[in-house]
Amino acid sequence: MICSKVVKDNNIEIQNLSLIKNKKKILSDINLNIPSNKVVCLVGPSGCGKTSLLRVIAGLDNLNLGKIFFKNKIFSKPNYSVPTEKRNIGLVFQESNLFPHLNIFKNVSFGSKKKEYKDIQRETFEILRKIGLPHYSNTFPHQLSAGQKQLVSIARSLVTKPELLMMDEPFANLDQRLKNKIRDVTLHLLQKTATTALIITHDPDDAMFIGDYIAVMNEGKILQFDRPSKIYNNPKSSFVARFFGETLTLRCKIYKNKANTIFGPIKVKLNDISKAKEVEIVFRPEAFKISKNSSKKDLYKIKSKIIAIKYIGKNSYLHLDILNKLVKKHIHIKVSGKFIPPKNKICYISIGKRDFFIFKYK
Repeated sequence: MICSKVVKDNNIEIQNLSLIKNKKKILSDINLNIPSNKVVCLVGPSGCGKTSLLRVIAGLDNLNLGKIFFKNKIFSKPNYSVPTEKRNIGLVFQESNLFPHLNIFKNVSFGSKKKEYKDIQRETFEILRKIGLPHYSNTFPHQLSAGQKQLVSIARSLVTKPELLMMDEPFANLDQRLKNKIRDVTLHLLQKTATTALIITHDPDDAMFIGDYIAVMNEGKILQFDRPSKIYNNPKSSFVARFFGETLTLRCKIYKNKANTIFGPIKVKLNDISKAKEVEIVFRPEAFKISKNSSKKDLYKIKSKIIAIKYIGKNSYLHLDILNKLVKKHIHIKVSGKFIPPKNKICYISIGKRDFFIFKYK
């Protein structure tokens, strides 16, 4: 059971939630705390249960086990559910779903709780300024770009002053350059409005960029919940480590508390792992160092041959063949560019003793 105890002052609390549909378990023993005025990103591969969890939190589906609390008030439990319209939540989906017959001012102000028109007008223009669209009030949805439509959808939800704003893949339909811009505007908007938000995404980069906390999900379960830096630097499983970027994963046998790898024997210190017969060792491409010659200072090193060099901005990706008589292996490493041998050159790659993760192989 993964329980997000790191969070204080919880706005939304989910306890032991399970969802079963057609005799199939969709969600299993979900425990998640969403803190006030923070953004939690729920990330995982397609079909892992992210949208199903959103629907249960929104009251669109009923849970089978567990409870959901909104500010210490129970909103969902078996055979009881507060209607969606009474939960004071905002929903934003992949498609903008704006009213095509209303201009942007009327779309955004539609859910305003203000009674006086001057207050509605002030509130609407204030949020239009925050999303950078104050001069688009008389524009209609079909005249906007995909990114602008999504920003208006978010603004329309925020006008209702929701206790929780939930967004399901809000950046999925945007090209990379536009997505980066809209994602940045969204982040600043949520911070300025002190909004409590749950954002669903399959993209780990989105989660790392915009989330105060990240919940990693797979096969209906939450595997880890923590700050982005903790998720990246201290993953609790091989799946979590591999999900956040390209990795080199080695499956190795254990002998006398050491894993036999292409870099030589690596000592396994963790008690729960040292009893295992096999482990997975996960390396990130940026953790490797490259040099012309072998050095005694390098604890874990191996001879290799450069097959290809791909330049991406200030970094380079090197494709290498490991020169080991016993094991044939092709790997990728990421280097900053100070020393990059030419193609077909023989070199040495090394890694520090703290620059990899060891997990028990299941």
